[in-house]
Amino acid sequence: MRLVYVIKSLGNSAGMERVLCSKANYLAEVVGYQIFIITELPLPRDFFFTYSSAINIESLRLIEHSGNRFKKIILHPVFKYKFRRRLSKRIYSIKPDITISMFGEELSFLPRLRDGSLKIAEFHYSRNYLIHLIRCMPNLHLRWIRLLRASIFQFTQRVFAAKYKKVVLLTEKDRQLWGKKQNLVVIPNPLSFQTDKKSALENKKIIAVGRLIAQKGFDLLIEAFSKIAKKFPEWNLLIIGEGQDEAFLLGLINHKGLKDRVTISPPRKNIQDILMDSSIYALSSRYEGFGLVLTEAMECGVPCVAFDCECGPSEIINNNIDGFLVEDGNVIQFAEKLEILMSDNELRKRMGVQAKQNVKRFGIEKVMQHWTSLFDDLTA
Repeated sequence: MRLVYVIKSLGNSAGMERVLCSKANYLAEVVGYQIFIITELPLPRDFFFTYSSAINIESLRLIEHSGNRFKKIILHPVFKYKFRRRLSKRIYSIKPDITISMFGEELSFLPRLRDGSLKIAEFHYSRNYLIHLIRCMPNLHLRWIRLLRASIFQFTQRVFAAKYKKVVLLTEKDRQLWGKKQNLVVIPNPLSFQTDKKSALENKKIIAVGRLIAQKGFDLLIEAFSKIAKKFPEWNLLIIGEGQDEAFLLGLINHKGLKDRVTISPPRKNIQDILMDSSIYALSSRYEGFGLVLTEAMECGVPCVAFDCECGPSEIINNNIDGFLVEDGNVIQFAEKLEILMSDNELRKRMGVQAKQNVKRFGIEKVMQHWTSLFDDLTA
């Protein structure tokens, strides 16, 4: 079977790119599919994730205008025309059995291509992600206008998605938010790695990973940690990520007097080793599409504390068994759950064992069975 994935860029270290790498590698090396990944933007010099040599990766070499916002708006139709023309030509040339959109610019026109391939769309966010993002950004001008534009954008996404053979979502909660559409399918993200090892949970270290933006709620995490830091002087917090809020978060760390206790580090490829070196994983997101890093932490036997946000954590963590789910946005409760794990070695280790056991349902073999069954059913 021949598959084409269309994605904006492979230059990021985010969850969507990590998941695409895992799935594409499995389909190419284990299942034996012929896999093509086509990007809008130029390919990076160095890929953050390791792709199989059996995968055909290519770029349409489009360059986004980097000038002011007005010029971007004016020139965007030209960019979109070039993108559609180049992508269409390439897909007609490849002649795939299935073409998969990652909800980029191609979402609006892929189903209209008469190249003979079936069209699938993958949605790696929560239904209301854009509205949540606008609401949680501080000091945002004309917020109500941006919310209106976001609502219109979400409506157009829904219209475009209805034209696809299948739209694959990550959680049952998100399927409920999309409504009763016949073409919706839920397939969770697979684990990006599997290991026989497990963290000893002895290091006094809390870890969090993600882009340094309002969505990830690292300001809430720093606030929660500040409430218990004096009580646990041996414990430290490590935040791994990069993004526009770095200066704000560093200022908050200094304001709370946690300069020697909280560290922000750039993204690293050896995330498995870092998780193995930690004892608690903290997910403070205001919203999620899934929460891939939760499953990665659990695979390393690390118990998690997470806000019960929209969507993801409640479908990964078994509350009070392999981790703690905290009332969405409740910083005091988040600090209390961290404190419980920090002070109780036996509970921490017991939850870590349960976490490693329960996360097996997200193993790549099990998740990819859903994908290959979907592909077989559609092409049959």
